[in-house]
Amino acid sequence: MRAVADFREKPSGIIDLMIIGGIDVQVKRVANGDFILDGVITVERKTADDFIVSIIDGRLFGQVANLKKNSDHPVLLIEGNPFRTGLKMSRSAIRGALLNVQTVWKVPVVFSRSIEDSVELMQIMAHQFEKMSDVVILRSGYRPRRINTRQLYVLQGFPGIGPHLAKRLLNHFGSVAAVLGASAEKLKGVKGVGRVTAETIREVLDAEWSLL
Repeated sequence: MRAVADFREKPSGIIDLMIIGGIDVQVKRVANGDFILDGVITVERKTADDFIVSIIDGRLFGQVANLKKNSDHPVLLIEGNPFRTGLKMSRSAIRGALLNVQTVWKVPVVFSRSIEDSVELMQIMAHQFEKMSDVVILRSGYRPRRINTRQLYVLQGFPGIGPHLAKRLLNHFGSVAAVLGASAEKLKGVKGVGRVTAETIREVLDAEWSLL
């Protein structure tokens, strides 16, 4: 896992824990959020106290709006129990804010018990995304950022190529360019690529462009 961490997170101790845990961390100013995991997941971390204060001073929804606008996969991570902070705010107001973030802005909210738990949860998030990026169909407006996900994305644009087959083609040929340069016979050498699929891929690649 690689992570970019906002320098303002240094006092929390999370950056040190990430480094101790073997995570490759780059520390710098992050414009939106506090952590960027593997270049795709942006995490806004708040302690329970800061979450309540951000509701009171009006920061919360502006931060969530920027998070949603500037990242493909935003997450709000709340460390601690926001219902047990000692700060004066009604339970219904806290619930309302949480529901607003999740239903109106459609930003997932994840709760952790401690900084150690936060680091573990971020590792799990990154691992789950990496795992699912190989099996979820990466189309419908999806904008991949990592190079391997972009490679899968390119191949899934061809007829008959889904996420599993795209990965098998890359494993077999080694690059997108090699896949696109392969003959129909060589394409058929990959498990799951039949004659029709192979010939259709070559037809798309080899057909001359005609003006619409």
